[in-house]
Amino acid sequence: MTAKEYPGAAFGLSLAGGIIIILVGLAVAVVGAILTFFVAGMGGIFGLVGVFWGILIVIFANLLRTRPEQHAVWGILIIVFSLFSWVGSFGGAVLGFLLALVGGILAIIWRPSVSTQATTVMQPPPSTTTPGATVGTAGGSDFCPNCGAAVEPESKFCRACGKPL
Repeated sequence: MTAKEYPGAAFGLSLAGGIIIILVGLAVAVVGAILTFFVAGMGGIFGLVGVFWGILIVIFANLLRTRPEQHAVWGILIIVFSLFSWVGSFGGAVLGFLLALVGGILAIIWRPSVSTQATTVMQPPPSTTTPGATVGTAGGSDFCPNCGAAVEPESKFCRACGKPL
């Protein structure tokens, strides 16, 4: 089983940016709650909005890893919510915003690499005999009773279907 290819740099930058935005949002929430203690901690809600944006960025970064075929969608959403992070977490102290922004851009422009190690299986040419035909000699070669492909007289297995002769 091969590993699924995904935009690793975009994932890493977006994830780091989202985590920083969450942490800064939590700090803003704590400081806001302390400063507005006598107003029922309303300042803490401002920071929790920033935490929400960061959580969404982390979710989209993980979707970028698990569903890379939709990389452009996840990249756009990461960019949008990194812009929103200015409300509530001050852009993750600018660093979180920049990391998520670059990660989103990389996600949009990412292109999967073309695998040069793909193996191709050569299919035998279509046979003129019907499947299930008996082994018989025609022009120095026999035919597979299973698939009808031409086989060498001394062969013990069909090269086309692998069945014993």
